[in-house]
Amino acid sequence: MILISVLLLSAAFLFLWMHKVEVHDFRISRHGIHLRKTTERPLSVLHLSDIHFAGPNPAMARFFEKLAAETFDLIVLTGDIIDCAEGVPLAVKTLSQLKCRHGFFAVFGNHDYYDYRIVDALLHNFPGQPQPKNSNPTEELKVSLEGAGIVVLRNETREINIEGTAILIHGLDDPTTGRANIRKTLENYDAGKINFLLTHSIDAFYDIGENEIDLSFSGHSHGGQVRLPLIGPLLTHTMMGRDYAAGIVQVKGAVCSVSRGIGYGRVLPFRLLCPPEAVVLTVN
Repeated sequence: MILISVLLLSAAFLFLWMHKVEVHDFRISRHGIHLRKTTERPLSVLHLSDIHFAGPNPAMARFFEKLAAETFDLIVLTGDIIDCAEGVPLAVKTLSQLKCRHGFFAVFGNHDYYDYRIVDALLHNFPGQPQPKNSNPTEELKVSLEGAGIVVLRNETREINIEGTAILIHGLDDPTTGRANIRKTLENYDAGKINFLLTHSIDAFYDIGENEIDLSFSGHSHGGQVRLPLIGPLLTHTMMGRDYAAGIVQVKGAVCSVSRGIGYGRVLPFRLLCPPEAVVLTVN
């Protein structure tokens, strides 16, 4: 009887930790990285991903106020910006606080296109399965973000110049819903310039050549969202394997920032040993 009580109390504590504590344990992960091509000076890049804006979240709002206290050279956002239609105005209000010198760029993820309900999490959330029936207001999201000065890229490229360093920002539309066209996205590729890739999923590298990309940004995996000691993530949502679920990794000559994400879907509102993060890179 005592053992059962201890187990029940432990299970209750674990659930509360996952659902109430760790999901609000927002962190800024800072990394210094070196590219094959040098920049005129070190660049600061804020990488956001998988925010899943849906409704008021005071803890997340305070975290974004903390991010807004810094100014970055570049901000990139790699999809799953919203979770449902109610998230659009909140996304614009929150993201417009952030400050950058040379541009804020975003690509879409699967949740920006579809509103995943409970059944969808099981039947429409894995490769080969049909997409959910409920769509999100993607075009409204795009127009609203661009009205706030955020450039949304859908299989297209923008070039920026930071004090003499030419950088191509290649933005791939969502690979997980079949909207990605990597050849169209890279049609303005220039090996003589620095090439950044924004993609919701790192799996886009299956269609990318060796040394085409210098630095990539992705999310989608949430770092596994639930990680166990000695085992790691139980589910990664990437075909590349659990070693590519989060962190700074290298693929085909590219340095890749894979974010654990800031939010979570409404169907799975918990995290374990995988706290939410914003990634700040110092690039040179």
